[in-house]
Amino acid sequence: SLGWLKLFQLKDLHVPLLISAMGLPSAVQFSWALIATASFYGACAFDIAGHKITSLMAASYTPMKNDGMELDLDRIPAYAAFLAKLNITNVMPAGTNGESLSMTVPERKQLAEAWAKAGPANGLRVYMHIGSESLLEAMDLAKHAASIEGISGIVCMTPLYFKPSVQTLHDFLAKVAGAAPELPFWFYHFPDDTGILKGQAHSLLEYVEQTGTIPNFMGIKYTDYDLMDFSLCMQVAKGKYNMLYGRDEQALSALGLGADAAVSSTVQYAPSLRQAIDLWYKGDTLGAKTAQEANARLCSLFGAYAPAAKNVQKSIMKMVCMDLGPSRLPYTDLDGGEYSALSALLLKNGFIDSSDCSQLVV
Repeated sequence: SLGWLKLFQLKDLHVPLLISAMGLPSAVQFSWALIATASFYGACAFDIAGHKITSLMAASYTPMKNDGMELDLDRIPAYAAFLAKLNITNVMPAGTNGESLSMTVPERKQLAEAWAKAGPANGLRVYMHIGSESLLEAMDLAKHAASIEGISGIVCMTPLYFKPSVQTLHDFLAKVAGAAPELPFWFYHFPDDTGILKGQAHSLLEYVEQTGTIPNFMGIKYTDYDLMDFSLCMQVAKGKYNMLYGRDEQALSALGLGADAAVSSTVQYAPSLRQAIDLWYKGDTLGAKTAQEANARLCSLFGAYAPAAKNVQKSIMKMVCMDLGPSRLPYTDLDGGEYSALSALLLKNGFIDSSDCSQLVV
């Protein structure tokens, strides 16, 4: 029967014709092989529905010290407790906020280990970003994440210097996801920063569905303003995939299109999007819209700092009593005057949480 099983695995095999050409004993053996094989693959199918992220996920920052030249991993337990007090249950370290590509591979492994320990201890599910310019590095980081108890899934961005096509990006992701087949896997889509697949994320998702060669592919962490492309992603395989939306200022629009969760930076220091998401799920769409508008006004303040490569949101974390240290070049931080002026503006307008650090207990 093993011989017939190998034949069954051949591409384009015409099973009915093969069975009719066999003698009865061989046909019976082959039929049982078919049943066993189908049962095996059915039992081993990746449980996409069971691994879906819903509601909200925080895109965390990476604590640093020594002018950004060294990770400050001792801050992570307090940081995890800080997020848990905000009722955040999902966290993604080492993404854009986390300065991932500015870190070495050993640093990213140390960061994963620290979050794998501190996250679950505070009720957080940890989803590590493991993308890299190097396929081998990304695969290594995926394997490492799978080897650590406490990591719930992995997220991978595209290479961006050597631009991939839809097919070669798919093949890149297939190898990375295949390095940790037991972990749920999301593609990290941020075309404003990467320059890849602008308006075409749905093309990648359609190709993933067509090939079926990435069984642990969950969906997309989608950070773009293009809601038409997002809507097309939602339609692939009748909404099978887990779509996470990463533009804070448009989160409700994406939820209205069927997004499963918002991936956010501002929820870590500002009440507006936390309130918007909570009210949305309670059915208070008018209240949710009002809170979303406040979040958009907050986010509109950040663009002025981009030309100088100011990592403004990491500085805001210090304003709400979670000092995560300096940024690493090529990012830099707000200077003293900028920090004071922005802090006063944000507090005056009620855009951020309390700055009374005496009230912070973690």
